[in-house]
Amino acid sequence: MDDGKDDEKDVPKAEEDMKETEVKKDDDDGKDDVKVNNDHPERIPKDDPGDGKPKKDPEFLSFKWNKLYKNVKDCDTLHMLYLLTKSLELVRLRSIERNKYFKSIGRTDRFINHLDGPQVITNILDWHNKDKDKNKFDGELLESSEKLYMINNIISEIGGMKKGPATKVFTKLKKDVQIEYTHWTELPQPELKVYNWGYTKMYKAEVYLAECTVDQMITLLTYKNPNPQTDVYEQKDADEMEAYRKYPQGVLELMVWKNAHKKPPKPSKLEAEDGWKKKVVDYWRDNKMDGAKFQSMTSKAMCQQMIDTFMDPSIKNDKGKPVNQKLRGGCGQVVRELKRVYVDGILKAAEKEAQANGAEEKNDE
Repeated sequence: MDDGKDDEKDVPKAEEDMKETEVKKDDDDGKDDVKVNNDHPERIPKDDPGDGKPKKDPEFLSFKWNKLYKNVKDCDTLHMLYLLTKSLELVRLRSIERNKYFKSIGRTDRFINHLDGPQVITNILDWHNKDKDKNKFDGELLESSEKLYMINNIISEIGGMKKGPATKVFTKLKKDVQIEYTHWTELPQPELKVYNWGYTKMYKAEVYLAECTVDQMITLLTYKNPNPQTDVYEQKDADEMEAYRKYPQGVLELMVWKNAHKKPPKPSKLEAEDGWKKKVVDYWRDNKMDGAKFQSMTSKAMCQQMIDTFMDPSIKNDKGKPVNQKLRGGCGQVVRELKRVYVDGILKAAEKEAQANGAEEKNDE
């Protein structure tokens, strides 16, 4: 058990002709071997490492915990990186405790240097971005890999630290970090952050919703996947977000499919309106609704604006209420789905299909 006691062993008496020998200094910061005299070990004081917090504010990836991820083995790379940040934080706090003890006994030579937590996360993100399908730091990797492989090949080599600290990070990750499922999935769901240097989105090369142009937003709405394989949504305990990534489908097609497959089927009132898809597209184009503008609006305000565009609010029913309120459910579904679909996947699939169609037309000429 690591109780902070001085763990240097007594050194046997040196003979007259005893020479300096290489010994490994058993410090927690995993420093390389140093030469010391066995008879009179040199103790060089170190500067106090402080609290180990970054000197400037790091960037962060923001997300909400996937409710399907109840166990570590279920986690994808993003969720595992969040658990890794928890592990790095536990190591930081432990190092502070140890350093306080060393200072109290006058052994400042044994101060433990802190890890740069955001840099460790950045190193793994860089590695993951090189090949996101092959280079995964996920729950399956942690659960199925040998301990030494995780320590030496992943946390140490890829994370960018020596094997001593990597062992501590791995141990905390396996034994002490827990998924706080109830807290992380309670409503309203808390925003979780993975701190790093330089990443504000998981994949730098991908297009995110806030970056979309008006034309790209319309593509997200109208794209029709010729082979959507939507049966994946019917599988028990299916990860809907994973289905969005594997089988990209435009929002309008997706909502029609979902409503038709409810038990019993329940198409929205919006779908009953003549030319409703064109009206949705016209609304987006007329209002110059790009991704940034869309995300700046509340769902309620967005829905009301769409409803009033599709049907004049002056038209009332027998009870004196606007008839257009019957469209609220369908308009709300459009907004919700647009916030959930895999944006980059739809845009790339649409681009690929357009290129293929262009090549066919050229061959037909």
